[in-house]
This record gives sequence, C-alpha cells and structure tokens, in this order.
Amino acid sequence: RFKSIFHVKGMREKMGFLQLLENAIGYIRNLQQRQAFLGKTLRENGKKELPENGKHTGGEKKLSQPIDAQQIEGKIAGVDSGFAGQSFYTLDLMLLRSVGVCFTYEKGKMVKAKYLPETNTLPEPILNTEGLEREEFHTFVSLTRLQAEVNTAKEIIENEKPRVCFLDGSIILHPMDKPANESKLQKKYGETIHAFVELYQTAEKNNCTLIGAIEDSRSTKLSDMMRENGMLPLEKNETLSDVALLENVLSAGERSMAFPLYTMGEKNTILEDFPTEWSEKIHACYVKPSQWDYPLRIEFISTKEKMGENAQRASTIALAQSNLHKEYAFPSILIEADLRAGLKPEEVELVSDKILSK
Repeated sequence: RFKSIFHVKGMREKMGFLQLLENAIGYIRNLQQRQAFLGKTLRENGKKELPENGKHTGGEKKLSQPIDAQQIEGKIAGVDSGFAGQSFYTLDLMLLRSVGVCFTYEKGKMVKAKYLPETNTLPEPILNTEGLEREEFHTFVSLTRLQAEVNTAKEIIENEKPRVCFLDGSIILHPMDKPANESKLQKKYGETIHAFVELYQTAEKNNCTLIGAIEDSRSTKLSDMMRENGMLPLEKNETLSDVALLENVLSAGERSMAFPLYTMGEKNTILEDFPTEWSEKIHACYVKPSQWDYPLRIEFISTKEKMGENAQRASTIALAQSNLHKEYAFPSILIEADLRAGLKPEEVELVSDKILSK
C-alpha cells in the first residue's frame, strides 16, 4: 500500500515537472517568435533615418551600417585576468593573474606574439583583513581585478605602442562594482576610477584605440532609444535586450549605429562619478562578426563630433579580430589572453596550501 502511494505521488511529481518543462518551452518559443517579429520590424524601419525631432543623442541616423573589411596591420594588444577568491575565518584570500598580449600583423597575418609577463607566473596572492561582508568581498575582488587589468593595459600600451588595445569587458566599471556609501571600499572604488582615467589618458597620448569587448550584453539602451523614436513597437512594460533584438536585425559584417553611454541629465550611477571630460566620451555600438553568433558589444572613446568615424574604426578592427570562427565571434587576442591568464585548480591549491601550512 505504501509503495502504491509513493508511486502515485512520484507520478504526480513527474507529471508536474513535465508540465513545467512544457510551459518553459512554450515561453521560450513565444519569446523567440516575438523577438523575430520585432527584429524584422526594426530592420525594415532601420533603413529609414531617425526623425529629426526624435530623441537621439548621437550623430548617426540609420540603425545598421556596413563595416569596412580590412586586413589587420601593425600591433594589436589585449588584456585579461584570471582570479579566484577564498574566504577564511579571519581573512579573505584572492589569487590574481593579469596578462597582456601583443600580436604583430603583416598583410593580415600574425607574425609575432609578445606577452606581459613574458613567462607564465604563479598567481599573485592578495589578502584582505578588513572583515568584509560576503557581498563586499565580491566587490573587493572585482575592483582589485579591474585595477590589475587597467595597470597591465597601461604598461603594454606604453611599452609596445599598439594601435589598438582590447579589454575583455567594459571600459568603465559595472554598476555592481559600486560599493555602498558607508562601505570600507569607497577609497578603493575611487582609486579604480582614477586608474581608468589614467588608462584613457595613456591611450590618447600614445594614439592607441581602446576597445572594450562584451559578449552576451544585457543592455537595453539601444532598444529603448528605438522605442522612444517610434521605430520599435514594444508593448507597455515589455523590455528586450539589444543583443536579442539585433540578432534579427544585423547581418554578418554590419554594425549598429553608435551611441553615447552617458548624456547630461540621464541617470548613470557609474559615469556620474567619472570626470565629465571622459564620461561624455564613452560610446558603444554592436558588431555582427558572424552570422551564427550573437552581436558583440564594443565600447570606445570618442568625441561626439567624431563618433561615427571612430565607431567605424573600432568596428573594423573588432570585425577582423572576431570573425575567424563562424559560430563564436570574439576577438582572438582576448581568447589568447584568457588562456594565458586562467587559473588552474592546482595553482589555487598550491598557494592556499602554502598559506595554511604556515
């Protein structure tokens, strides 16, 4: 009897689980159909120019733009880091390795690779003894990692003089990186912003184009802009990420219009903390390197007057670096930097075991 009861209960649970799966599949199917419809609508509207009286803070009027296909020449740099965090009773341990890579190209072919540091090194152990809460420790890890990457980027720009330097991720901080006003990390947050500003200055001084490459971005800034201009028939309270939308709009070898990340009067908890001379120069657009992968978001620095010109320059390099595989579109130099920077489990164990043994 008990066996029968458990069997019936198990069948009901199984039926409930299968129904949940069906509901999830139905939701995903409907979402994809909706995205395809909105993408088709926007692609048709994207051939038109934005209205003169529309809400648009950039200089480009058409949603999609062709990218010039060019061979890569000269030096291209990329920076990434590998990190791991471990909390103990009285302290927090962070292991970090930041790596810079510089490729030299001749007639579109990579002929030389240089690394910073030149040889593989053990990760750097960083100790924090301030008794941070768990969420604060995550912020501490992120700010420490960003500072290391920015400092590596500055060093490789000054030493190698590349014409382009890629960062894996944004060229500003993420909103999640901002600590609370009363946090012990406020000083570190300010130091990280200062490090980014120094990176911008270093890139400008050395005539180096700084590009942040972000895959699977969840930003909605561009789709919101299209909605406000009457080009995207989103329903009330409906949101759609730029990447999901542009997947059905851009063809391989195209980019979206460029747009500023910050304009006076808009709320941006991060860029409001940057000097105005730089916060107004941070721009972005989306590049479609491959037909079989999502668009890649790139960020770059430009004045408003040269936004289109600089967007085209950054997109051309990003396309040439990211279209080597039809199913995965990401700058090859950042893939190399990621492989060099990644921490192996045995490295983490070696460092933590050494500390514990003492």
